[in-house]
Amino acid sequence: MPTSDLSPKRVNVKPGARPPVAAAVDKQGAAAPAGCGGVMKLLEVYSCSSLSGSRQDTFTVVTTVDDDVLHGTFTQVSNGENLDYAGAQVYDADGNYLCYFGTYPGTCQLGAAGTYTVLVALSWGVGDVAYTFAVQSRKTPAACRTLGNGFFSFASGGRAGDLVKGSAGDCYKFDQPAGTVLQMWPTNSTGDVRGEILDGSFQPVCPIRDAYQCTLTSPGPYHVMTYEGYGSAATYTLRMARITQSVGCPVLRPVPFGDPGSGAGTGSLAGQGTVACHKLRTPATGGVLVRIDEDQSIWWTVFDDAGRQVCDKHSNSWSCNLPAAGAYTVITSNQDWNSITYAIAVTALYRSAGCSTRTSLGWDQAASLLTATSGVQANCQQFRGTAGQRVVVYSSPITYNMVFTMLVDSTGQALCIVHSEETGCALPANGTYRAVSLLDRVPTESSYKVQVRSLTSPSGCPVVGVGAFNAPPAGAAGPIRCRTLRVTEAGILQIRLYDAENYRKYAAVYDRTGHRICNDSSYCEFTAAGDYTVVIDGQSPPVIDNDFVYVTSVLPARPAGCPVLSQELYKGAFTDPGQYFCVQLAQPAGARVAELVPADQLYPFTYVVDSAGNYLCDSTYQLRQTSCELTGTAPFFAILSEQEEQAPAPFAARFVRVDGPPSCPALDGTAVTTTADEFVVCRSIPADGHGATEAFSWRRVSGTGGAHLSVFDASGIRYCGPTGTYTERTATCRLPAGPLTVLLNAAGADATYELSHQAAGTS
Repeated sequence: MPTSDLSPKRVNVKPGARPPVAAAVDKQGAAAPAGCGGVMKLLEVYSCSSLSGSRQDTFTVVTTVDDDVLHGTFTQVSNGENLDYAGAQVYDADGNYLCYFGTYPGTCQLGAAGTYTVLVALSWGVGDVAYTFAVQSRKTPAACRTLGNGFFSFASGGRAGDLVKGSAGDCYKFDQPAGTVLQMWPTNSTGDVRGEILDGSFQPVCPIRDAYQCTLTSPGPYHVMTYEGYGSAATYTLRMARITQSVGCPVLRPVPFGDPGSGAGTGSLAGQGTVACHKLRTPATGGVLVRIDEDQSIWWTVFDDAGRQVCDKHSNSWSCNLPAAGAYTVITSNQDWNSITYAIAVTALYRSAGCSTRTSLGWDQAASLLTATSGVQANCQQFRGTAGQRVVVYSSPITYNMVFTMLVDSTGQALCIVHSEETGCALPANGTYRAVSLLDRVPTESSYKVQVRSLTSPSGCPVVGVGAFNAPPAGAAGPIRCRTLRVTEAGILQIRLYDAENYRKYAAVYDRTGHRICNDSSYCEFTAAGDYTVVIDGQSPPVIDNDFVYVTSVLPARPAGCPVLSQELYKGAFTDPGQYFCVQLAQPAGARVAELVPADQLYPFTYVVDSAGNYLCDSTYQLRQTSCELTGTAPFFAILSEQEEQAPAPFAARFVRVDGPPSCPALDGTAVTTTADEFVVCRSIPADGHGATEAFSWRRVSGTGGAHLSVFDASGIRYCGPTGTYTERTATCRLPAGPLTVLLNAAGADATYELSHQAAGTS
């Protein structure tokens, strides 16, 4: 309901207030021009072509009831170039100044029945204006037209009105039972026509200007007073219909699931603020789904036959619970500027008609393929559930669209519609439930997939145990969205899933009750042994059907069974997607290491952990761009996995200590050689063997491949590189004081390079 007060502004002044222009002493003289004074008739518009100087025009108004309210409209236009102003001052029979009518329509509270005097004068006693003045009585209005019962039908077009310039407004009267709820329409005026409904005591009940619902809270008979907000001429339409025991609305009846066909209704809305109605007749209580196509700009509300709101689009977009069998009214309103023609259907969620009744909650079943042929269609899959069972619904369109789903009980009550941190919906009791689904839009016949699955004691999930490093994944490639993970002892596991191209899929982990214990399975703590459920994208709505095949890697967070690397070089071969290798590093705590692989090969992803499995660094930055400090407790482990979209292949990696006194031969300018295994050349420069800026040059003189260069100080900080890979290059580096280690990282091929350095700028 509008919060703004659309009543004409009250223009009464405070008792004892001084009028802006003192009343002039009455002098005998010429009669005032026509329209510039006299005894006023209600609703008659008095037009005065000129009021100038200190002249005052006198009007009298006679009221026949005590405490009447005078509605007045005063308009004015300056006759000269200056903006001159006039006003109408109201006095009672004792000469008390009561009210002042100025530029806009207003209301004046009167006292005892009798004669009141109105003086019209220029505000400063100078200038020249033309004005109009008209009044209407609130308690004894003139020319009130009666609004019969037919006016309150939704099929009625309303009552047309035509206000002339300066009009004090129109009056209408009607009678309806107190408590009646009315649907109001905008006045659709050519100006700013507004008004109000007055009850039997002539007190305002509801404003008139916008589309909303008005409740007649106090008894009638009722009057409607309309006026133009600026006193201008305007046409308008007064329209209001009774929602309480509404008439004139096309009938809708609850339809079964599926295409409603002829059971759907239609409606048209001309523009913003317009409304339409549908009479819903239901044979039973329970939840229903109100669907409108297209509904982006349409608001809907359902009322019972007494006019009480039952539900609306915002609060009950899924399930509208009808408390009793009988008649209801559905009101639609347009929130857009453009006209809309729409279809509407009300689906009976409280019954199973049209619902598929052979829905399995097993994870090994293929997703259900559903089809929509109507924009107001809702589909349904029925199943039996038990109290506390947690059920999740996944859905995906076949072509670009959006799918909406919900669970309802046997009465059609929507379940779990409030946001929860849990996945799925815990069923409240043993019984029959329905998974309801619908498409956002259906321009043509459209299909989509739905999976209804139980997270509680799930069935159909292949079993997988804890695997080992340096071996194929524990769970072989296969379909089905879930895996039953058999955990033999408490601890932290890393569970990762990969498709055939080694792309990782994220998963969530659930206990047997369906409670989610890990959002990301890649680091999940298990407090007890037992069976758990791993679900790909468990918290995401899209379907992952049985045509998707993946492997499941299950490894302890604390590495085990990793061979000890007695030298820098570690070689292996990836044979399966999702495979992880690990090796125990020889370097002690506090050392800094860098990982180097052949310059012509793609790095495997590598990360380093301490003896407890705590993460230290990885190959996205420290291992390959700076250096990795081995903090924590030794021994330390490097864990390697294949890059995404890479076919299984051999790999080679060197884990080189880069801190401490350099132990490599001196960089003396002699040629260096590389091979498939010896692809890293290490050379040292003493503290007095370099300046603050040095130019390092390398050139391949035989063999194949290229190389890149890095320079480290004695603390293991990389001050230069890694550069790009080239067959010939000079790199200028700013260097710290002290001894340096230089690493030339070449391709895994036989080659010979010239490697040298000199002070920068030396030719």
